[in-house]
Amino acid sequence: MFIRHPTTLMNPDLLQKIKSPPGPWLPGPRTLLRLTGVDRLRFLNGQVTQDLKKLQPGQAVRAAIINAKGKLEADTRIAASTDALWLETDLILRETIRSRLEKFIVADDVTLEDVSTDYRLAHFPGLSQPPRGCPADGLVFSCPRFREPGLDLWIPSSSNWKPDSAPMEDWEPVRIARGLPLWNVDVGPETLPPEAGFESDAISSTKGCYIGQEVISRLRSVGHVNRHLCILTSRLSPSTCPTISTPASCSSEDGKAIGSLTSFAFADGPALALAMIQRSHALPGNSLLAGGTIWTILGHA
Repeated sequence: MFIRHPTTLMNPDLLQKIKSPPGPWLPGPRTLLRLTGVDRLRFLNGQVTQDLKKLQPGQAVRAAIINAKGKLEADTRIAASTDALWLETDLILRETIRSRLEKFIVADDVTLEDVSTDYRLAHFPGLSQPPRGCPADGLVFSCPRFREPGLDLWIPSSSNWKPDSAPMEDWEPVRIARGLPLWNVDVGPETLPPEAGFESDAISSTKGCYIGQEVISRLRSVGHVNRHLCILTSRLSPSTCPTISTPASCSSEDGKAIGSLTSFAFADGPALALAMIQRSHALPGNSLLAGGTIWTILGHA
């Protein structure tokens, strides 16, 4: 029987009750590119979906890099210091994103340097100032990385300083609850940014031309995407959880295939997941079956 969950599980407010674990988020190696030169702002602004002209030194914002067809090439954070722009993304994209950017540097006064091995990232939710005892020569940027205030600290690789932190798996409920996808897990080269919630914090609706802008503008003004990355919940508990292998096919109440569940984690309470679901079914309160379990859609990422 297809069972619908009680309304207490359909309340999106429960997502805000999921808090970050103590200590910083330490993701391990990341791609980090430094751009210098007088044309760095104009150049990079033409490559990404965010309006970097509004970016102040000491700040970092989320931005997407997309191709001419509007498909994702990278989910990035871009920060500004007084003399450089810093682009960070997944380590697996280190060579492809550097090559993509270098291809478009023609007559621009821009120098692009790969400094991925020179720093390691620690993100501190809720902080506005660096923690006591951290290296004075680190890079510090305010960054709403988990869609709430926080601080990115890039620690020089030469430093032995390392803050205490929770295991990465303890951060999964927070990531999923905030609707933040992983590259090559929840999103990839076939994803359109509006399918995965990028418009809420990574796409400017007012900036000038950038690669892929026509597709994004057309989707916003006269069209729609055919699927949405959704945040799901279930009454599963670790003791009763069946084995769920991701990706897991999602089906509707009538047995129709409607998408794929891509990420899964236990919060302090219900289980949470991310799934790419067909638009016609991707409505809050709808139920679906995935991995032998009934899930309820809380909302879009």
